[in-house]
Amino acid sequence: MHSEEKIKSLIRKYISGQYTAQELEEIRDVIAKPDVQQLFDEVLEEQGTDLIPDKDMDQPHLDDKLKLFYQKLDQQSLNEEAAPVSTPQIVPMFKRRYLRHVAIWTVFVLGAAVYGITRLRKASVKEQIVYHEQINPLGRRSKIVLPDSSEVYLGAGSRLYYPDTFASDTREISLEGEAFFQVTKNPRKPFIIHTGTVQTRVLGTSFKIDAFKNEPVSVAVATGKVRVDDVRGGKIRSLAVLMPGNMVTYTNERAATSAVLATEVSGWKDALLSFHNRTLRDITSVLERSYNVKVLYSKPAIANKKISVALQADMPLNKIMKVLAATAHFDFIISGQQVNIN
Repeated sequence: MHSEEKIKSLIRKYISGQYTAQELEEIRDVIAKPDVQQLFDEVLEEQGTDLIPDKDMDQPHLDDKLKLFYQKLDQQSLNEEAAPVSTPQIVPMFKRRYLRHVAIWTVFVLGAAVYGITRLRKASVKEQIVYHEQINPLGRRSKIVLPDSSEVYLGAGSRLYYPDTFASDTREISLEGEAFFQVTKNPRKPFIIHTGTVQTRVLGTSFKIDAFKNEPVSVAVATGKVRVDDVRGGKIRSLAVLMPGNMVTYTNERAATSAVLATEVSGWKDALLSFHNRTLRDITSVLERSYNVKVLYSKPAIANKKISVALQADMPLNKIMKVLAATAHFDFIISGQQVNIN
């Protein structure tokens, strides 16, 4: 019985034409065995076909390798036909026929592998690009439960883009606008929110993100730990690592951290709007999204007045405006979807 290396040695001699009469008999016995095809293929890979299944899975690349292999065979044929004719020439001719058969067989097997892998890759890609998009118009909020049971409270005038199923190693979604997240803890699969170039990464926690277009991005944490980075051109720049009661605001490529009440961060999901030393214009811009109204000021000085107030955004707009008017000392008139402040 021949060992695997012995069989390979015989195959190499057969391909090169350098063998003895005794070895030729052994070669004929070896080739007749059905389980020698794999060893024959391995030797072919070593002897110049360059067809390596693990690396040459791209079909055009495979075709190029096959053409080179055929060119080598044809060149060998020309060289052997130009050489003096003798009895041993019969063996190389048989060798060429057999090599062509093996090459075709190899390409067939590799082609089947390519077809199977291509279908698998296409199926995987198809699974990865099944996304949902939740768009909230002005004046509407919504709650979304993600595939991992994490909860997202999406604000008015906001958009959430998330997959039907998460990948095996990460949980990634995209946000434009504002939302409060209660993320299911999973240390093996980090939860990543993309908001433009800003990336917020957590393992399991609750926090709020504000990321409206052309406005500063802010991340405030209610529970757990959050990492915020700026990601551009494959480079990651750390902006902040936040704990409960921390907030980072990022604008004009500058990050600033500040303190915030964790209860107010989590209260947002229940329509609690808390403002600390904010201008009236900032406050009413939030109300414009929440109530789908337009707020107009008769005097800029009123719009720039700073106040601190807590509002319950599920109350009627008329009541909200009365609270603001009593705090900032102004008069107002609501006409349809427009609020005039005097």
